Amino acid sequence: MESLKQKLTKNQSIKYPLVSIITPTYNHEKFIGTCIESVLKQTYQNWEMIIIDDGSTDRTGVVVAKYNDNRIKYIKQENLGIWKLKDTYNKALHRSKGDLVAILEGDDAWPSFKLEEQVKIFENHNVVLSWGRKNTINDKNEIISLDIQSLKRFINMSREEIIRKLIVENFMQPCTVMIDKNVLLSIGGFLQDENAPYVDYTTFLELSLKGRFYPLDRVLGYWRKHKSQVTTKQETEVNKAFMVSVDFYEKLDPSLKDSIKFNIDDKLIFYENKLNDQIAVSARVSLIEGDWSEALSQYKSLFWKGNFSIKLQSFIGIICAICRKDFEWVAVITCKPKLRGASGEWDTTLYDKNNNLSLFFKIQIFAFKVFLRLDPNEYLHRFPISLENPYKK
Repeated sequence: MESLKQKLTKNQSIKYPLVSIITPTYNHEKFIGTCIESVLKQTYQNWEMIIIDDGSTDRTGVVVAKYNDNRIKYIKQENLGIWKLKDTYNKALHRSKGDLVAILEGDDAWPSFKLEEQVKIFENHNVVLSWGRKNTINDKNEIISLDIQSLKRFINMSREEIIRKLIVENFMQPCTVMIDKNVLLSIGGFLQDENAPYVDYTTFLELSLKGRFYPLDRVLGYWRKHKSQVTTKQETEVNKAFMVSVDFYEKLDPSLKDSIKFNIDDKLIFYENKLNDQIAVSARVSLIEGDWSEALSQYKSLFWKGNFSIKLQSFIGIICAICRKDFEWVAVITCKPKLRGASGEWDTTLYDKNNNLSLFFKIQIFAFKVFLRLDPNEYLHRFPISLENPYKK
């Protein structure tokens, strides 16, 4: 018979389950400190952080060693690379002891309330995965874009509707996701298609067959946007990876396929738009580099095959190429991320040099309130970690 102490301990572990944070990292010396600090500042403290270093050649391990907390475990392995991410993630998963699994790559971060708010979702035993919105940050820890699209539309969606949308696009950023560990193990852990340089999408697709996906309509992660580079090789790899969800759909039970009502045209349109967005960024880089003829050629090509947004960007880009001006003034006006010269890094247009809201962003906030009925306070909490890496050289 269980003693009162045993019962209390058992109830406590159910109410406050251990969360295993899986943090794959590679040459993240500049960012891993910020990542760890965002975990240490969590209001929910029952966690373990498993940092698995894929053979970093920089000072990533030195920075991690500065944090003296026995909840942080550091594993360094020989470099396996992105095509064996599954092995890296699963090594950490099999070392974990938690009931729930959260993903936090070494260059991303969390708001302080992330774990506390999301753990509550799993009190509903049908939930196998929860996710939230994300804000995008740059290499200087500046927020460069806000995720303002509400997730409430997902709450009452059927399983079939969720699966259909997930087949079309991966609408969940990994740094916002939390997963029931037992269910994750039941599908074999993290999964990776041989043509895909990632594990999240493949894993999420398989998990969608196991139970309910439930959104939390709050910003639960800060995803870091790195240098913008588009090469022919990358485009080929992305195109191969796009087929992962199509293969998943084709293998489904016929009755489930009928109820999902997936239309391949929806996927083709979505990914064509994504590819066009990438080419548009490449054209912006050409403008910055002063390669006017290349930029003009790229924008002309995009104008004839893009959606309205791409056509509008292309039209303005063509004018910029003819006038020999870059495109970044448009980013400032529209409060979109601005390219930092030809480096491919991104700068914020939401704040000015004095770290105050920019004039154009103030106008956009006013529009949010009047036309979209959005509360700006929900989106404007700043990135909570110091800009400086506390363990820089």
